[in-house]
Amino acid sequence: MSDRSPPFTALRAVEAASRHRSFTGAARELQITHSAVSQSIRRLETDLGATLFERRGGAMEPSTAALRLAETYSQAQEALNRAIREIADPEGLEALVVAMPEALARQWFSFKLRALGLALPDIEIEVRTRLDDPAAGVRLAWVPASDPDAVYELSHVPVCHPDLVRTLAIQSAQDVVRAPLIAGPDADWTAWAGHFLPGRRAPRAHAFDDAGLALDAATHGSGVTLANLFAAERYIESGQLMALPFEAPSGRALAVRAEGFRAGGASDRFVSWLKLEIRRGSARLQAPADSTRNVSQT
Repeated sequence: MSDRSPPFTALRAVEAASRHRSFTGAARELQITHSAVSQSIRRLETDLGATLFERRGGAMEPSTAALRLAETYSQAQEALNRAIREIADPEGLEALVVAMPEALARQWFSFKLRALGLALPDIEIEVRTRLDDPAAGVRLAWVPASDPDAVYELSHVPVCHPDLVRTLAIQSAQDVVRAPLIAGPDADWTAWAGHFLPGRRAPRAHAFDDAGLALDAATHGSGVTLANLFAAERYIESGQLMALPFEAPSGRALAVRAEGFRAGGASDRFVSWLKLEIRRGSARLQAPADSTRNVSQT
């Protein structure tokens, strides 16, 4: 493909489908047909010789290659849009108030500020932790997984120090509950065990009333704790913890609601960035290190 122009139409479809995990959602956003999205992506897969999406349940799950293309396209699109805005209004700067739960802001969003600044340098974000703040242009909230505004369903994932996996030879869900367990306030080992090991007696665990403390204990090799993407991503990215491939549904999701929505406006661009950042983090959570790629799910 080196002698051809980049396939911008197909890349735009990949970026939208990666955020929505749906060709239908991408088609609706781009105001084209489902068939047009599907055909564009399939042609690109053929040209690249790579799989970009796989159907998983009711969703089209983006591959690592798709997420890389989506991120690169998003950055290129933002750079072009920024150049246009700077030419039209050299002094232009948008402000956006975002309301979100305090734990989400502390555990995850504060960790994303550098990436946000690189992606959206002309938007000043003010984070507020009062969800009913009347000034908020975007609101993030925990909701039941069935909520129509849900953009990402939380799962509970066991995480621990990489050395503990090797020391205890963790290969299955049964091995997980035999390890020292650490409980936090946001995840229930009983419910997790019921998902993978129905009928088993509830496992015992040392407990913390703060999720951060439970994760900190796990980084010291004290045991296995349950976490979700937003609590654990920075620990996994730094190599302090690794995710084990035993995700259980939580029944909860993150919802995003935008006020005064305007296509191309600060809210629109922030929400698009947020969805893609969540998909990238989710892919990292679902791709454990090489030492556990072949563990059994039994």
